[in-house]
Amino acid sequence: MKLILVSGLSGSGKSIALNVLEDAGYYCVDNLPATLLLDVVHFLEDAGQSRAAVSVDARSAALSALPETVARLKSQGIDCRVLFLDASRESLVRRFSETRRRHPLTGGGLTLAEAIDEERAMLAGAAGIGHHIDTSDLLPKALRDWIRALLEIG
Repeated sequence: MKLILVSGLSGSGKSIALNVLEDAGYYCVDNLPATLLLDVVHFLEDAGQSRAAVSVDARSAALSALPETVARLKSQGIDCRVLFLDASRESLVRRFSETRRRHPLTGGGLTLAEAIDEERAMLAGAAGIGHHIDTSDLLPKALRDWIRALLEIG
């Protein structure tokens, strides 16, 4: 099975990446708790899926175990690639202001900038295990094209 694991900061383009992968025929799962990753991958493999993409973000349980989980999947013969999408704090603040969407971590009284910094700290372990993509200056079309080229998707 070929597995693309998509992670990164909220507002950095994870939804765009999943849409590209879904359009290319990948079975996609969004916002999967990291604790379920092994079970879901094996379930999909048993169900005959040959390509899957899974999004795991800061709200996911057991995020600190993600590097170990990826290593375990690879040792089991799963072709697992990790895309980590990032952007500057300024870009993310601008994007959330433009879309008027709420950052998932602002519910606890954090400002938007504080929530972005908190999320960056939570995802630090995942940031180093794959392809790190800074989307700060990328328009959505450029990000889509870049992901297609990186993953060699038509």
